[in-house]
Amino acid sequence: QLSRTHRVLIAVVVLGAVVIAGIGFAGSYAAVRELAQDKGFGAFAVVFPIGIDAGILVLLALDLLLTWIRIPFPLLRQTAWLLTAATIAFNGATAWPDPLGVGMHAIIPVLFVVSVEAARHAIGRIADITADKHMEGVRLSRWLLAFPSTFRLWRRMKLWELRSYDEVIRLEQDRLVYRARLRARYGRGWRRRAPIEALMPLKLA
Repeated sequence: QLSRTHRVLIAVVVLGAVVIAGIGFAGSYAAVRELAQDKGFGAFAVVFPIGIDAGILVLLALDLLLTWIRIPFPLLRQTAWLLTAATIAFNGATAWPDPLGVGMHAIIPVLFVVSVEAARHAIGRIADITADKHMEGVRLSRWLLAFPSTFRLWRRMKLWELRSYDEVIRLEQDRLVYRARLRARYGRGWRRRAPIEALMPLKLA
C-alpha cells in the first residue's frame, strides 16, 4: 500500500524523469543529427537520432514485457545497452577532441539512459518479476582493498548463481576454514596428498 507521501514522491520523480528524458532527447537529437549530416546520411539524418533513442525505449519495454510473461530474451536488454553506448559515443564524437566538450555532450544521454534503466528496474521489482533474479553486487571497498581475491569471489558468485552477498561471504569463510584444515592435516602438498573425497567439498564450495 502506497501512502499519500509515497504517491507525491513518485509523481515528482516521474515528472523529473520526463523532464530529464525530454532534455536528453532534445540535446541528443541535435548532436546526433548534426553528426549524421556530416557523415553523409542526407535526409535520413533527420530520423536517425529518433530511431536510436526510440529503439532504446522500445527494447527495454519489450524486455520488461517478455520478462513479465515469463519468456525473457536477454538479447533485447544487451542490444539496448549497445544502443546506449552508441548514443553516448555519437554525442561525444560531436565535440571530439575537446575532452570538456565530449563530457558535456555525453552527460545528458547518460542521465537519460540511467533514468530509463532505473524506471525499468523499479517496475520490475514492484511487479515482483525480477526480485527472484536480482543478484547483489560486491562492495566497492572490497574491490579496492583486495582485487585478486575479490575477482575470484565475484567469479564464483556468477558461476554458481549466488544472489546474496552476505551468503557469499559466509560460504567463502567456510571454504577458507576447510582449506586450512586440509593443509593442517596433509601438509604443504595437501592438494596432491588429500584424497578426492576430501577435495570434492572444496571444489564444490
